[in-house]
Amino acid sequence: MSVVDSPFTTYGDTTPQKRTITDVISLIDPADAPMVNAIGGLDGASGKFRFVNDMGTTVEWLEDTHVAISDTMNESDSITSVVTTVTVTDGSLYDVGQVVLIGSELLWVSSVSTNTVTVTRGVSGTTAASHASTSAITFVGNARLEGAESSAIAFTDRTVGSNTTQIFHQEVKVTRSHNQIPQYGIAEEMAYQGDKIVPSQMRLIERSLIYNAEAATGSTTTPRIMAGIPAFITTNKASGASLTQAKIESAIMSAYNNGGGGPWLLIVNPATALAIKNFYDATTVLRVDRTETTLGMNLTTIHTPFGEGHIVIDRWCPSTLIPILDAKHCGLKTFYPFTQKALAISGDYEKSEVVGEFTFCLRQQKAHALLTAVS
Repeated sequence: MSVVDSPFTTYGDTTPQKRTITDVISLIDPADAPMVNAIGGLDGASGKFRFVNDMGTTVEWLEDTHVAISDTMNESDSITSVVTTVTVTDGSLYDVGQVVLIGSELLWVSSVSTNTVTVTRGVSGTTAASHASTSAITFVGNARLEGAESSAIAFTDRTVGSNTTQIFHQEVKVTRSHNQIPQYGIAEEMAYQGDKIVPSQMRLIERSLIYNAEAATGSTTTPRIMAGIPAFITTNKASGASLTQAKIESAIMSAYNNGGGGPWLLIVNPATALAIKNFYDATTVLRVDRTETTLGMNLTTIHTPFGEGHIVIDRWCPSTLIPILDAKHCGLKTFYPFTQKALAISGDYEKSEVVGEFTFCLRQQKAHALLTAVS
C-alpha cells in the first residue's frame, strides 16, 4: 500500500471514486423514415387499396382506364380536302356520331368499318383541309342523329398490378452473464438491442423503396424482393440533369395531364431540398410574413397551377433521384408486423430475432412522376 502525502486530493487515490455518468444513452445515428411516414406508415396501403384475402406473399390490385380519346391517321399518303374516308390506327375507338378534330378541321363520323372511318368534312363552321398521313386525331364530342340505332364501341380491359412481400430480419444475441450485469442507461441488454432493430430496419425499408428496380418472386434458394418506386413509374419519367424549377413543375404537369390529381409528395435528398429552396428563394415575386429576428426560408410546399407539391426531405434518398408521388395511390402493405421472438439456444446466451414482412403498392403509375439523373 502506498503512502499519500497530505492533503488528500482528487488526483490521489482514484480507486474508490464513483464515476459521474449519465443514466441514458444518446444515439445520434438517424433512424427516421420520412417517406414511409408520408405515404401512410408500414400498412398505409391497406386502407387505400382495400385488400381482401390478404394473407398472401403476393398482393394484387385492379386498375382500369377510360377509352382513349385520341388516335392518329394511318394513311400511306396525305389526304386532300375532299376525301371522305380516312384510315386510322385503331378503328375500335370510333363510333357513329363522333366529332373528331384533325388540325383545325372538325369531322363528323358517319360510319366505321374496321380501321376505315367515313366522315363528313368541315363541320361546325370549320373548313375542310389537307392533312398529313399520320396526323393526330382528337375526339372532341359526340353528335348522334335523332332516332339512330345504338352502335357498339370498344371497352377497356381491367389490368392487375402486383408486388411480392420482402422479409426484413435481424438477430439479437447476448451472453447470459452480460445480460445480468447492471449498466448505466440500460435496464437489460437484450431488450435494449431489440429496441434498436426496428428503427434500424426502417432505414432499409426506405432504401428498398428507392433502389429496388424489379420484383423477385423468390424460391427455396433465392429471396423474395419487392419492387420499389423505379419499377412502377414509367410514363412520367424525365431527366433532372441541371435541375431547374421548370423541370420540377413540368414533371408535376405531366402527372396532372395523365390523370393525377395531387397533392404530390416530392421525396428529396437534403442537398436537393436546398437547391429547390434556392430556386424559389431567388424568385422576383415572393410573399413572406415579415419578422425582425428570423432570416431564411423553410420550403415545405410548392404551389403550381396543377396542384401542390409537398417537400419530404429524406436523407436516405440519393441526390440523383426525385420521386414525385400521389400519396392516394401508393403505400406499404404489412404481411407480418415487426415482431421479436425468442429463439432456441444451444449455449450460454440468450437469442432472439426481430422479423417483419412488407410490400410496396403503387397503382395508376401515370399519376406519379420520377426525375432521374438529378444534378
